[in-house]
Amino acid sequence: MRIKKVIINTVCMIGDKLKPVLIKILPLPLLKKIKGGLINSAYSKNAKVPFQRGAYPFGINLIGYIKAQMGLGQGCRLIARAIKESGIPFLIMDTRVGNPFNHNDNSWDGYIKPSPAYNINIFHINAEQMPHLQLSLPSGTLDKRYNIGIWLWELPDFPDEWCGAFSLVDEIWAPSEFNCESIRKKSPVPVTLIPYGIEAEYDEKFNRDYFSLPKDMFLFLSMYDSNSTIQRKNPIGAIKAFKKAFPPSEKNVGLIIKINNPKEEDLKLINDELKGYRNIFIIKNTLSKTEVNSLIKCSDAFVSLHRAEGFGLVIAEAMLLGTPVIATNWSANVDFMNSENSCPVSYELKQLGEDYFFYKAYQHWAEPDLDNAAEYMKKLFSDKSYRETLSKNAKEFIQKNFSVQKSAEKIKSRIDEIIQGN
Repeated sequence: MRIKKVIINTVCMIGDKLKPVLIKILPLPLLKKIKGGLINSAYSKNAKVPFQRGAYPFGINLIGYIKAQMGLGQGCRLIARAIKESGIPFLIMDTRVGNPFNHNDNSWDGYIKPSPAYNINIFHINAEQMPHLQLSLPSGTLDKRYNIGIWLWELPDFPDEWCGAFSLVDEIWAPSEFNCESIRKKSPVPVTLIPYGIEAEYDEKFNRDYFSLPKDMFLFLSMYDSNSTIQRKNPIGAIKAFKKAFPPSEKNVGLIIKINNPKEEDLKLINDELKGYRNIFIIKNTLSKTEVNSLIKCSDAFVSLHRAEGFGLVIAEAMLLGTPVIATNWSANVDFMNSENSCPVSYELKQLGEDYFFYKAYQHWAEPDLDNAAEYMKKLFSDKSYRETLSKNAKEFIQKNFSVQKSAEKIKSRIDEIIQGN
């Protein structure tokens, strides 16, 4: 069984860092054939035995990237926090299938177990990795349990090639209305809105001195993970808007670009935009979640000129921390952004035109209005009263509507319905 898991986990990582190594050992067509065969076996009619309420003790097996230092990892940790708050018995099964990057967050290590014990599985892992995960889990993990997938997707059309994953779950949870609408169009199983409960712990010792940033500048911050694609997250848009708003001679304002898992091609694109500007700062080193939150806290404004978001977790965290937000007014983040608590940037929906990783050419996403974003930058920089109003309203909105307690209540309510057969 151990050898099988190693083979599956290795093959399932095709397309990431291991691909250059694997294709030196085996021909790419053979690797794709093996991978396709594994996926088909996962999607078979006998992939799982239907739910039987009394087969296992009541509780939740949370399965996901609990240690990953990325958005999906943080989402998994937020769901763990809400489950704990709900009082439902639970354990966590850590997985790294399809995710070979940094897995160094140890905050939930005390809850991690090697095998499931309860009657409900919650998979915080996206649809494309579900078959790979199913094949790597202990035998029978899905059998006789109620299986819930927490899936995020950033575009209006859910990919047809992922629809086989519906056969592995009894229900989908999604953290935003945008997610739910996209998935419901093709889902044969119920889709339930379960927003994240937002937390953002910070430490004042991680201040501007710690990050080697100037103390006397008004600093905008934009951040992204290269694995989420530079085209979707669009840090180039943030740089261009900043350059529209402020000339190189403006010494009282600056922009920080925080990059997680930087790629050489991304860095080249970014560096090409920086010519002539000495007040744009790049942070490339991996930070703990507390350090990231502290960086947001010690910045004066947060900018996300994304083209699409599945939730917009960092936007919500910035709002909770009281850092004014400028962000594209489209996709999942509209659940919690409005003109009273943030700076919603106008946009035009455009066809992608070419493939970017999972995001196919036929789909549409938002092209933010950089002039509108630049005007917001200038207003935040010059108008202290406006900044303070947005900061207050944003913090109050997230605390009221996206608290851990709210998320816990929604989880408990839905789990109660499932157990009662509703």
